[in-house]
Amino acid sequence: MKRLRSKANSKPVNLGGDWRSGQWTRRIYLAILAAIGLVALNYFVGDAVILHADGMVVRDRYEVAATFPAKVSSVYVQQGDIVREGQVLAKLESAEILKDIAQLSVQFADVSTRDAQLEIRAATTQALMPLAARHAEESANAVKRYDTMKALIPTNRKDEALGSEYLTAERLAGLQNESRIITQQLPLIAAAQERAKTALSQLDAFYDGGNIKAPVEGVLGSKVPVPGQVVKFGDALFDLYGTHAEVLAYLPDMYLFPIEVGDKVQVTGGRTSTIGEISAILPVTEALPPEFQNTFRPRDRGQLVRIELPAQNNFAIAQKIDVSGCIAGWCWASDGEKQQSLFSRLWSTFSS
Repeated sequence: MKRLRSKANSKPVNLGGDWRSGQWTRRIYLAILAAIGLVALNYFVGDAVILHADGMVVRDRYEVAATFPAKVSSVYVQQGDIVREGQVLAKLESAEILKDIAQLSVQFADVSTRDAQLEIRAATTQALMPLAARHAEESANAVKRYDTMKALIPTNRKDEALGSEYLTAERLAGLQNESRIITQQLPLIAAAQERAKTALSQLDAFYDGGNIKAPVEGVLGSKVPVPGQVVKFGDALFDLYGTHAEVLAYLPDMYLFPIEVGDKVQVTGGRTSTIGEISAILPVTEALPPEFQNTFRPRDRGQLVRIELPAQNNFAIAQKIDVSGCIAGWCWASDGEKQQSLFSRLWSTFSS
């Protein structure tokens, strides 16, 4: 029998590739450590050099309210509809406004009738005054002739002439006074008639058949009335959001590099992404909304920044978005005039 070799003299068995697998294991291990380190570094100090701001999409908001007590009879739109300026959204019925319109109509008719009567009286007076003046003149001449022939004219005839002179003078004076009064009243009646007409026209236009129209072009919010609903003066009927959209973002206090108005940034929300432009850096800070707060950090505050969005964008109203696109103050999405190199920004920051 052959003598077994001692273990000390035995050669190592070459399991091909073991040393390579160990090397790859170390590489993977180091890569994992590096990734963890980068994540930790970004978590604690990443906001100092990398722009990462939370924000929300906002639009101009308009509230369409009831301007008179009424009942909703018809609704022609739904939540989320895009409406144009002047489009009829709903129709209201108001017995109170209809009553006021009827009363104003009656008042306007009364004033118009009074004006017409005065016009007729003025025309009649103007037509009778020449005749009355002539009659008065002839009566006065007759009395003068009777005075020259006292012995030939009976006393009763003279008394009749004097009575006729008095009546014609009285009638002429009455017509003259009536003409002056009518001349004074006609402008007042005309002004009252115009005021009644204007009030009726304004109330009629204000009511507009009960139609409620969109003040601007935009998108309807969640508030929409239902037929049969009774509303009071000032009750909100619709929430309308304008077409102009922008982002209100909260700039981290840790960010050590300045951003400027006009810088282009990346705006991302869900699967939608676009380039926005910083339009204003507001001199105020505000606590982040609860949905933006970090559970493991104290309650954060951030400086408010407004970012203009392109006219055509797919962001929803009040959608949460993420703002990025800048490293150490260098925003690579900016145009040629605004674009600066990373090194020049670093140099200007540290030299200051």
